[in-house]
Amino acid sequence: MMIWKGGYRGPAITLEEALRWVPPERRAKARVLDVAAGTGCVGRELHREGFRHIDAVDPSEGMMKQRETGIYTNDFLEFIGSGHSTVPKGGFVIIVMRHEHLQTVPSYKDKLEPYMDQLEADGKWKKVERRTVPNYFCDKEGLVFVFRITKPE
Repeated sequence: MMIWKGGYRGPAITLEEALRWVPPERRAKARVLDVAAGTGCVGRELHREGFRHIDAVDPSEGMMKQRETGIYTNDFLEFIGSGHSTVPKGGFVIIVMRHEHLQTVPSYKDKLEPYMDQLEADGKWKKVERRTVPNYFCDKEGLVFVFRITKPE
């Protein structure tokens, strides 16, 4: 198991989930969008595990400059917003985050999970899993959400 500096396990948990949901024979053709890709830790590990169509999006040019070349097919320097998406039906959305952020981050508190639930009610995706993980960052708990896309946007 990978553990990043300071005990941060977010990238390791993300990798574990991707490996769990995408079988080895589908990894080379699977399309991955690494949102908030940062320096590319998750992308690098996904590539090592056989994923070959990985795009990155992150608003930080400084982070983008630190990424290893040859990992990402496309590298987008921007924020994720309310634009249009082309996520294919049957694909997965894996969200890994600190549990406490649901209460401490104003844009998440009482907004993020209801929005996720609304997307499910609207038939956009189906929640496959919501799981708490211990020691996500030091002694802090993390959350893993897994959704399967049911309709193209």
